[in-house]
Amino acid sequence: MGLPLFSAHDDPGPSFFHYAETTGLSVAPLGVGASSPHATTVIAVRYNQGVVMVGDRQATGNYIASRDVRKIEPADRFTALAISGTAARGMEFIRMAQLSFEHYEKMTDTALSLEGKANYLSPIIQLNNLSTPLMVLPLLAGWDTSHKVGRIFEYDGAGGCYERFDFATIGSGSPFAASTLRLGYSADIELEGALDLGALAIYEAGDNDPSTGGPDFVRNIYPMMVTVSSEGFVELSNDDVANRFRVINERRTQSGGVAGGSLR
Repeated sequence: MGLPLFSAHDDPGPSFFHYAETTGLSVAPLGVGASSPHATTVIAVRYNQGVVMVGDRQATGNYIASRDVRKIEPADRFTALAISGTAARGMEFIRMAQLSFEHYEKMTDTALSLEGKANYLSPIIQLNNLSTPLMVLPLLAGWDTSHKVGRIFEYDGAGGCYERFDFATIGSGSPFAASTLRLGYSADIELEGALDLGALAIYEAGDNDPSTGGPDFVRNIYPMMVTVSSEGFVELSNDDVANRFRVINERRTQSGGVAGGSLR
């Protein structure tokens, strides 16, 4: 099949979402959203040279539907996009955002700013969440190439976009992850500190929220950990992530599961 051709009056423009709507490619709304597996929990932590994102790998419905879902993906070289909510719709959301950002660059011969990417997602979230039961809440973070700083953007269910200057959480494990981040975060936190704090936040979420999957030492499945900095999107190796969670797990084993009065 060849590429679609449009007249001057029918050109859908640079938005893949608009094209999908006008050509009937959008996924039809389902009657009941609760039957679709849901994805949780993802956190983002801003450090002095970028952003760290950590996400669990579990998708849950009435049972554990999957243990190895990737909830964080590069939207482009300097932008990471994570999802919580309906897993299948969230994966589609990431793919469409990737295509839209890339298509914008090809159409205009310039990169869309990080703030522009964040604002671009707002009406898409609003359209999805207010017109279907398949709610998706993304979390966008990246390296602002203009201001040379890491930035984090979170959304409400109606598509409202808000920048966070410290950290952000999405998903059902958010109360537990946010409490850990709130106690451990400092404005001058560096990369290693942000990675350790992010791992601990997801560990706490997995330990207290039944829908969040913590480290699985039996299956060797661990939460995703990525950094976004001037070097771009970088995913930590499975061995590196495993070692970080083993340190936390051994510390908790020695204390009988009690935090012991020390965050770390």
